[in-house]
Amino acid sequence: MKKFMVVTGLAGLMTLTACGDDNASGGGNGDGGGGEDLMHSHISGPTASGWYPLSTLLSDIWMDDLEGSNITVVEGGAIGNIRDVNDGSEMLTGMAFASDFADAKEGRGSFEDDPQDDLMGMAVLYPTLWNFAVLDSSPYESIEDALENGADIIPGEANDASSQTAVRVFEAMGYTIEDIENNGGSVTYNNYGDANNQMRDGNIDMVVQGGSPYVTGLSELDTTNPIRPLDIPQDALDNLEEAGFGYTTDLSIPSGSYANQEEDVNTVTTMAMLVVNKDMDEDTVYELTKALWENVDRFVEEQPNRGEYFDLEIGYHELVDAEENMHPGAKRYYEEIGVAE
Repeated sequence: MKKFMVVTGLAGLMTLTACGDDNASGGGNGDGGGGEDLMHSHISGPTASGWYPLSTLLSDIWMDDLEGSNITVVEGGAIGNIRDVNDGSEMLTGMAFASDFADAKEGRGSFEDDPQDDLMGMAVLYPTLWNFAVLDSSPYESIEDALENGADIIPGEANDASSQTAVRVFEAMGYTIEDIENNGGSVTYNNYGDANNQMRDGNIDMVVQGGSPYVTGLSELDTTNPIRPLDIPQDALDNLEEAGFGYTTDLSIPSGSYANQEEDVNTVTTMAMLVVNKDMDEDTVYELTKALWENVDRFVEEQPNRGEYFDLEIGYHELVDAEENMHPGAKRYYEEIGVAE
């Protein structure tokens, strides 16, 4: 197994210097790069998100299995993570959404005319279900009702995965942001915590947030101010499927995810995944991928809401154009265990 020497700099980044054979060097693409240094941290989500504890567990597993490593988890966000890992100067692995990955490779959505050519996949992990939620006391009985009748909405941060998903869902239902505003409503942008506080205080009517299956912050709000997730209409889900955005459209928020939720709620789902810079050493990515999948039991035990979904077939085949977009080091592992040909 390759060994990593680590130096943590003032910025909290890591210099990973591979030891052993030449092909284990940090630089290059597995062709015997010759021992160049890598600046590498793993970029995740905000500390209040589900990605952060998951990434912390992942880094613990990597450090346990890769002798001498010391991997630092850095806060980030879905769209920014993709750009940072694609850049490759500091972050070489990170969390992302499969739908954003598909956009990044195609140069569309948040990456319009800016394809991220140095981005590759390592593993698709679990579904993130988008919660279009109101307080249970809200007069709005459906998303359409809210859009037609002046709801004030915070769909997450501007230009991030949740707000992009919200806009696409609204458009799949036949509404633009301008339509919502013309109907007396508003769409503003803020983080999950502030959005939930504003909904609790009656300043807004609806939030859009991702969880597996529930959102931690919404679950906390639910204990004092019960919340209600709203169905996405089936025709809108069909439109999203046809659009090829990389969403999964056949999963639901299970009944009981929130206190007063008695039925499953249809929604759109984005698969969370690990991305990696294409120039990260092939042997290194192989070892990281192997350590991930050989420790699934730890994810099931310590992160059950997410770990229970981890599956090798999904890990490879749910990546868009996996044959082309999976990093060679990761692909070698999937081929070795018979998941990929």
